[in-house]
Amino acid sequence: MKRNMVPLLGIAFVAAIVATGVVYGLFGGRLRAKAPELTGQSIVVAARDLDRGSVIKADDLQVSQVKGALRGSYSKVDDAVGATLLEAVQKNEPLLEGRVASLDPKGTGAGGGIAAGMRAVSIRVAESSGVMGLLHAGSRVDLQAASERNGPAELRTILQNVEVLRVNPQLEPVANSRFPVPVATMLVPAQYADIVALADTGARLRITLRNPLDEATAPRHALGLASVFNSVAVSEPQRAQRAQTEAPANIPVEHAMELNVQVLGASAAALGQLDSKLAAPSVHDSMRVAAFRTDTNADELVRKLEQAKELEVVSSSSLTASLGRPVSVRAAAAPYRLRVQFSPAAGALGKVSLRVQPEVSVRNGSGVETRRYDADLPDGSSFLVRGLLQDPNNPEILARLFPGHSWSGRELVIYVTARSLGQAPSSAVAQTGRGQ
Repeated sequence: MKRNMVPLLGIAFVAAIVATGVVYGLFGGRLRAKAPELTGQSIVVAARDLDRGSVIKADDLQVSQVKGALRGSYSKVDDAVGATLLEAVQKNEPLLEGRVASLDPKGTGAGGGIAAGMRAVSIRVAESSGVMGLLHAGSRVDLQAASERNGPAELRTILQNVEVLRVNPQLEPVANSRFPVPVATMLVPAQYADIVALADTGARLRITLRNPLDEATAPRHALGLASVFNSVAVSEPQRAQRAQTEAPANIPVEHAMELNVQVLGASAAALGQLDSKLAAPSVHDSMRVAAFRTDTNADELVRKLEQAKELEVVSSSSLTASLGRPVSVRAAAAPYRLRVQFSPAAGALGKVSLRVQPEVSVRNGSGVETRRYDADLPDGSSFLVRGLLQDPNNPEILARLFPGHSWSGRELVIYVTARSLGQAPSSAVAQTGRGQ
């Protein structure tokens, strides 16, 4: 029996050696393999010591390479040029977005997304939890304040067409309340920031969600609980009179401006005559806003060109805008979109200017490209918005945006005449006219 075991043990020993070799050959190389190195990332660092408050120039920065990813860093020097340092930065220290401030409303640094003259305000929305679930950055809402401090419950819409910057998914506790409430950050005109903050402190805020394309506003007036159950109909003149008498003294006065906006299809000859009357020479194929010279009767020139069949008035709108209440003309046919927004803006010494912001979205490969422009013009100007489309398929695009018109050999321009209406109460209606 023992003799028979010896060959079996030998065979088992040889099989074990062979199996060990096979396993080592398969996995040994992998075990000895070196762990893969992290890929490098280009980041912008300080080329010298920079003090707090410094406005960054190109020669203040340089590009360096690091392993891994550094969140919040810049990858290109040009992206940080012009920003202001909120903290001192040492030589070779990475420049982070959270340590700079920029005037660019599209910037990602501290203050990014907040244009000049606007303020970001966080509010606690007490009774709109259902609507909060529908909000996201870019949503448009109206803000309402409800209070019972002066007796019966009263509600007032304090701001309309407000942009949402951010929604906080976490609930925050509120004094004198058993339940936490959601918080949203809104972008409001600077002159309304105090009103929103005061309403957030002394009243209960609600929000109503708007269609993002709906820019119309209505007169603001107080609504008491008794009026909800009042069966007597109130006429519009009576409602307007009541709104004026009930308006509180702390609502700021707005500067109203009347805008006559005409969308034109102009020939090359018409464009040449229009350009010859502008205060500054036109830049070919560049989106721009250009004012007419003060000695030019632009209305008469447009009429003559229309009579000569050199241009066509595609649409005409009469708009009224005021501080904090921009109005727009727009046209859209997916994936193309055109919008020009007009916003009166308060300047130094009480002067009011008009901010004009054209925006065009067109197809670019498999995606959509958006071009924007921003210009400020003095009150009472007549001007053109030029260079809106720079696409070889312009006639086809324009035929979709403005159907029923011939665009062969024609270019889209927008002619605007702005006229101040003086001081108007904050209950004035911003009438939004729309083209095709």
